[in-house]
Amino acid sequence: MKLKSIPLFKIFGIQVNLDFSWFIVFFLISLTLAEYFFPNYYPGHSFVVYWIVGGISAILLFGSVLLHELSHSLVAIKYGIPVREIDLFIFGGVAMIEEEAPSPKVEFLVAAAGPLCSFFLGFLFYILAVVYPVNDLLNGIINYLMLVNFALALFNLVPAFPLDGGRILRSIIWAKKDLLTATKISSMTGTAFAYFLMLLGLLSLVQGALINAMWYGFLGLFLKNAAKASYEQTKLGIILSKYRVEQFMSTVKPVLPDETITDFMVHYYPFYRSSIFPVIGKDGKIYVIDINRIKEIPRERWDYTTVWEIAQPLEVFVSPYDTLLRAVKLMNRYQIDELPVVYKNTVLGIIKRDIIESLVERYLLEEKLQRG
Repeated sequence: MKLKSIPLFKIFGIQVNLDFSWFIVFFLISLTLAEYFFPNYYPGHSFVVYWIVGGISAILLFGSVLLHELSHSLVAIKYGIPVREIDLFIFGGVAMIEEEAPSPKVEFLVAAAGPLCSFFLGFLFYILAVVYPVNDLLNGIINYLMLVNFALALFNLVPAFPLDGGRILRSIIWAKKDLLTATKISSMTGTAFAYFLMLLGLLSLVQGALINAMWYGFLGLFLKNAAKASYEQTKLGIILSKYRVEQFMSTVKPVLPDETITDFMVHYYPFYRSSIFPVIGKDGKIYVIDINRIKEIPRERWDYTTVWEIAQPLEVFVSPYDTLLRAVKLMNRYQIDELPVVYKNTVLGIIKRDIIESLVERYLLEEKLQRG
């Protein structure tokens, strides 16, 4: 069972979460700083002091990572791209930007925002180091944060998708070609860079640097999988954006509010086999009932319990003119498999995840057959 992230707080309406893997890297960074960095450059302090300073430095590092991701998010929101959350995890952080940029220009600006923020933080800590040149632990924290922010900016500018530099590269290629071609090329650079990191890991292992070998290996494997997944996700989005909901929705008859659950199970459910059903409320608004909610009600109560008593207000729906891509994103966001299709307060049908998945499988199979 996958462990959920720990919700921390919201900032600018964006939920910030802490993945459990974060504690691993927090310990490793604190260990490195407390046992090597600070004792070597700032000797004369106790074991406890070094660990406290190392922990503070690690937390401030992740504060810098959060600002980096928040920069991406705020630029994305400025251009109308929704951002659900920011997750801090073992390899840093990632902003859950829910849609592709609408143009190469927006892609470039969103991607560049993070490294620019890290460069700014690096220069800010550089100025602080100049203003406070005292050779003590506070100066050590400042110098460490200066170095890691510059390193974070430079690493993310490597033109390897899905790093920021890879997204900048994609935006440049996209301006001259199409999005899928741009994603394919930038993903190839991402895969090449991932193999380079894994090679560095192998060389580090030969040299006996086990910790470096592990970091290079894990980071390379992560980037390799991320590059492949990002390309497949982009290809999937392009496929789904070609079709409208109205082309694949299933018709369903709205349930009257005074129908009992027994009537519903006899006259509606066997013919439509959906997990949700629209109900025209007594106030003229649209409500929905969930078949799973019905299963929680004892069978002996079905004859005198009406659907109105278990109906919930309709909150999530799509228009018949929305793309299948929007439908899938809403399903993923709310963790549901079916959505009502509504137009001008009229229920037209239901769009189901399995129908969309069948379309994608058929499309990919045809593409594979065309390639021979």
